[in-house]
Amino acid sequence: MVARRERAPDFDMPTDPHPPGFEEIESAELARTFGKVIGVRVLIAPVVGLLAVVWAFFEPARWRQAVLVLAAAGLSSVSLLEVRRYRRRGFTPAALSFNIVVGVFGQLVVSAATGGLESPLMPLLISISILSGVFIESLWLRASLMGGQILAIWSLLAVALAGQVPSWNPGAFGGGPRAGHNDLLLVAQACFFTLAALLATAVGRGMHGVFRSILRRAFQAREESLKAHADRSRELMALSGEIAHELKNPLASVKGLAALLEKSAPDAKAAERLGVLRREVDRMQGILDEFLNFSRPPVPLAPEPVDLLELCGEVAALHEGLARERGIALLVRGEAAPVRCDPRKVKQVLINLVQNALDASPAGSEVEIELGEGADLARLSVLDRGAGIDPAVESCVFEPGVTTKARGSGLGLTIARALARQHSGELTLEDRGGGGCQATLTLPREAAQFGGAA
Repeated sequence: MVARRERAPDFDMPTDPHPPGFEEIESAELARTFGKVIGVRVLIAPVVGLLAVVWAFFEPARWRQAVLVLAAAGLSSVSLLEVRRYRRRGFTPAALSFNIVVGVFGQLVVSAATGGLESPLMPLLISISILSGVFIESLWLRASLMGGQILAIWSLLAVALAGQVPSWNPGAFGGGPRAGHNDLLLVAQACFFTLAALLATAVGRGMHGVFRSILRRAFQAREESLKAHADRSRELMALSGEIAHELKNPLASVKGLAALLEKSAPDAKAAERLGVLRREVDRMQGILDEFLNFSRPPVPLAPEPVDLLELCGEVAALHEGLARERGIALLVRGEAAPVRCDPRKVKQVLINLVQNALDASPAGSEVEIELGEGADLARLSVLDRGAGIDPAVESCVFEPGVTTKARGSGLGLTIARALARQHSGELTLEDRGGGGCQATLTLPREAAQFGGAA
């Protein structure tokens, strides 16, 4: 039986679509690396420029002086301009390719001015070729750079073999048309640098492929883990919903029995205790209702024409007694704001916001419901003069279970935002100038813009 050999992966071949977020992470890593390269180059550029100027000062060949000074000035200017562009615009693939092209050109020019193939700067060609393979995606650009490097190598060989430039070798290295006298050695150097450029580019491309492969596998492992977690969460949510539903029936029985016992209580103290029991059962039922609303799949919208001003008036009337009891003024401001929405769900959102505002407001203050509108959106704000958003929960205030209330379930705002987004709208919370909190609900005017059950 013949064993089948698996084909080695080709890193330039198209692969399956990348997992969500792959390109963003890859771009972020490239940007971070690019920023470091830019920073290092800014530190090195003045030193290299100074050395080039000093070398040019003691160099007898005028053409070499001009080349070194111009190269130092040009590379330093490009470095400073790239830093400025990076700080203003951030990372772009075009900027990365431009920097590598400039690096290839600058290395070849400076190498030609400092001895050609025998220049001490020629080995930099290998590192630049690796960077080209790692960072340049375009096959055409990589091939062009490699072709330019190889052409430059053999052109430098031809100049050295011809010996027609009397000052080709720098004065610091002895001067003359070339440093060595062995033609075969120069040819060997040209062959070596040609192979080195080809292999370095291939190695760089392989490193890029390995990096993408590792990143892809990490993303796939993350996606599988998230999928398993989501499946487990759905199972637990369904089980929790069933448990919550089963608890509602005995709670209703406890509440009914407490009401009966309260009527026949032997004294006022016993009646008071039974009243506390009933209120606690009511609170538990409210928490269970919120949990069931959170755990169930959202019911599809039933949009109809609604005047938000009338809906706000209804919610204000529902809370008028509670506001008066707490010494808080409840005001509705604005003009008629016709929209198409599911009134039951929008009313549920507004009730939650108003209750939160009343709970946060001190006696003697006001809770305001303001209506505003734009061309495509209607805006409804609930404003209070409470303590504002607690900094400890500001970044996660809409997450399930997050609450600053002693008796809160932490699900009200989560459900409210889910209902707003089901309408393709949004719910936001922010601190109000002068103290307090502002909750803003935005809704599209037309039902055609709704996202449906989400």
